[in-house]
Amino acid sequence: MKTFTRSPRSLAIAAALLCSPLAAAQDVLPVELLEERNLVGLGVFAVPDYYGSSDYQAAVAPVLHYNFGSDRYVRVLGPEIMANLVPRKDWRAGPLIRWRMRRDDDVDDEIVSRMRPVATATEIGAFVAYHMPLTQGQPMHKLVFSADVVGNTNNVYNGATGNVRVNYIHPFPQPVAGMQLIGSIGFGLFFASNDFNRKYFGVGGGDDFLYPERLGVPYDPDPSVTSIKIPFSLTTQLNPEWLMTVGGRYERLLDDAKDSPVVEGRGDADQWTVGIAFSYLF
Repeated sequence: MKTFTRSPRSLAIAAALLCSPLAAAQDVLPVELLEERNLVGLGVFAVPDYYGSSDYQAAVAPVLHYNFGSDRYVRVLGPEIMANLVPRKDWRAGPLIRWRMRRDDDVDDEIVSRMRPVATATEIGAFVAYHMPLTQGQPMHKLVFSADVVGNTNNVYNGATGNVRVNYIHPFPQPVAGMQLIGSIGFGLFFASNDFNRKYFGVGGGDDFLYPERLGVPYDPDPSVTSIKIPFSLTTQLNPEWLMTVGGRYERLLDDAKDSPVVEGRGDADQWTVGIAFSYLF
């Protein structure tokens, strides 16, 4: 029977890869870990080909976790890099940088592909997380409360975006199908500025003619709670060096994002990210 004696901490990092920001406004699953281990890995996922799309494409995402002492670390999860600078077991906080994928003519929808392109956005900000153990002597059984806020640095949009999240981490006490598992499920809210929503969900500035049903009236979404997110994952240790994670995330667009012409009729308010990742411990 396989055990997690090598690295429950690394298992949870591998699980986090499946909730990294691969598609548009996706975010990292904020899980905290038990031991100090370094790892490197790679995942393959199905993701929407633009934010709000009903068409999917394959995406590859890297993962790297490196500890530099006293519970501090640097993490790469897909297109996000974050650094925890707080030397504590319960709190995590530090800077992050994130890249949000571009939207151009390389999408399947014939109307959206003709809209003005949206460049890749670079975002810089900070995160904070609190880890609340639920069972004495079992630090991996816990709730993780977290938030982050970022701003765009290359003039793709103005204003800030942010996430607030809670995740439940559950180490299964007994093997399932001969495998020891760690599961996670969460809930999050994504907030965005008016200019962010206008850039990704608005219609105007010469794109009006692509949507004749609007009779030339621009679509100008308001700032809002843009979506809810539900990440989930299962992680197991294949051998002393390798971990495997399967999972994904469901995201539901809300309000003006859901009603956008690039979503309603052209795409889908229900956004999925699903895939598998393998990580090597070192």
